[in-house]
Amino acid sequence: MRTLIMKGQSQYGGTRLFCDHAARAFARRGHQVEVLDLGAFDNGGPAILAHAASAARYDLVFTINIAGEFRDSLGRTIPDLYGGPHVVWHTDYILSQVARLHGTPKSTAMLMVDPTQVAAVKSIYGEDRFDHLGFFPHPAVGEPAPDDLSVDEFMARRPIEVLWSGSFQQPQAPWAGVEGPARQVLQDALDLALSVEWAPPHEALDFVLKSRGLDLADPANRGAREAAYLVDLEVRKTRRHAFLEAVAATDVPVRICGAGWESELHRFRNAVYEGPVEMTRMAELMAQSRLVLNTNGNFGAGSHERPFSASLAGAATFSDFSHYYARVFRPGENIELFCWQDLDAGMAALSALVADPERSFAYARSAKAETLAHHTWDQRVGLILAAADAVRR
Repeated sequence: MRTLIMKGQSQYGGTRLFCDHAARAFARRGHQVEVLDLGAFDNGGPAILAHAASAARYDLVFTINIAGEFRDSLGRTIPDLYGGPHVVWHTDYILSQVARLHGTPKSTAMLMVDPTQVAAVKSIYGEDRFDHLGFFPHPAVGEPAPDDLSVDEFMARRPIEVLWSGSFQQPQAPWAGVEGPARQVLQDALDLALSVEWAPPHEALDFVLKSRGLDLADPANRGAREAAYLVDLEVRKTRRHAFLEAVAATDVPVRICGAGWESELHRFRNAVYEGPVEMTRMAELMAQSRLVLNTNGNFGAGSHERPFSASLAGAATFSDFSHYYARVFRPGENIELFCWQDLDAGMAALSALVADPERSFAYARSAKAETLAHHTWDQRVGLILAAADAVRR
């Protein structure tokens, strides 16, 4: 098969690294793979058109976040230009990409990092709006670290006790520019979402809208329902900030990577600040770490790449609860999961795990085996191929 992967711009190089891993995984399956690098362009449209005019046809086009909505001046889509199906993987909350969703052709296969986002798209736009929607959990990135053969070797190779990666996000007064009844609707949906361990943002907003008499089945109300992305954003900022304050209060030694932390480091008495780093560097740091912290981006039924990448790097993971992690890992055996409704207990569990390197070593060894068997790009490529087959003309 001839497979084309389009690689766009990416903060910290994340999705670009994903594309590189995907290309190698397709090649290992015997595909003839080409990567079209659009990273130098704010608008990659002309580069796509020039490439399509000079290239042969492809059996599959794969992109991450980009080009699902692409059309040229004649209305031709990516499948029209290249001949094969287009599969796009969205790694952000799907309703934050409304303009892209509106422009994406029915025949483009879309994959998402949380199955409740698939449910949101079907609920708001209809079961038949897209030919194929699917759940695509993150694969690990980086290279497998050498096996630590003992807890002493685990500690010696890994001087970083706890690693955290992510930009600092300060919660601010929400709903700027939103006035009248809509403001209260959003606030009520946020209060509802924060009052439980986790709820899909669209379900929280739909509950509030329905309680006010809105007909959710009326297409005229789609715009109101799409505002669930605002609820998602505020939940993520609020809970992430609460998590970081709680971690700071534990006094565990933590290496922090990400932008915007300079004025916030006083919160941590035991922190080393790495600054913003590319994802390739993050994978290297994970291989030097005993425990990696994760908050799951409000994807309470889905994934982030950190737990799998940390596991591949031979580190243990401490994360908020995800129904997906509870299914593919064994909490208490190869991952430690905390609940937002009981952060105090979560921080006690974090402190206990940091103080028990033998348990971290056991978690890491088991999680690495699980990840190598089921959660690399070699396994995930099958989901991309299945999505392409579902929409193939």
